[in-house]
Amino acid sequence: MQNVERGDQLMKEIFDLTLSFQMEFPVIYDNLLETPLFINYENKGISEMEFEEYYKFLKAQLRVFTKGKVMM
Repeated sequence: MQNVERGDQLMKEIFDLTLSFQMEFPVIYDNLLETPLFINYENKGISEMEFEEYYKFLKAQLRVFTKGKVMM
C-alpha cells in the first residue's frame, strides 16, 4: 500500500465496522471470513483499492442489516 497512514486509517475503520457487526449482529460476525486484526495487506498482495472496496462492502452490509433491524 502506497500510503501507510491511509492504510492504517482503513484498518481502524474496518476494525470498527467488524466490531459493530460483532456487537449488533453476532451471527453475521461469525460468518466474516477475515478479521482485520490479522490482515497483513502488504504481504498478501492486496492493493489499496481492494482494501477500500472491502471497507465499503462492510459499511454497506452494516447499513443494510441495521435498516432491517429497525424495520423488524
